Amino acid sequence: MRFAIAALLFCTSASGASAGRRVVRAAYAESSKAIYMGQCPVRLVFTGTILSARPGRITFVWKRSDGRIGPARTIRATRKGQTWRVHEEWELSGTTHGWAQVWIPAEKYSSPPARFQVRCK
Repeated sequence: MRFAIAALLFCTSASGASAGRRVVRAAYAESSKAIYMGQCPVRLVFTGTILSARPGRITFVWKRSDGRIGPARTIRATRKGQTWRVHEEWELSGTTHGWAQVWIPAEKYSSPPARFQVRCK
């Protein structure tokens, strides 16, 4: 059975920029398996959605509970309301729990974490 955790949070600027200057309106992340019990290793796929507030460049990274920060990727919004689906994979070989989230450094903004639990047999 496939489970997903998703959360949506509308952006408030932690960097002090005015609302008209934000490029990201909202972001969320979900895990392909919120709870997994079975053979390991297991590959989790995280899917993030980024929604633009206005035209501009959006540079984002994936942050994970193990301390890893993925490579920076940049997308360009050409209009308000554009959305992108972005993905990250994480292979786990032992029983653990954690999270992954989309982080937009320039706006000091992140999606709520997509949490998961893995129990290896």
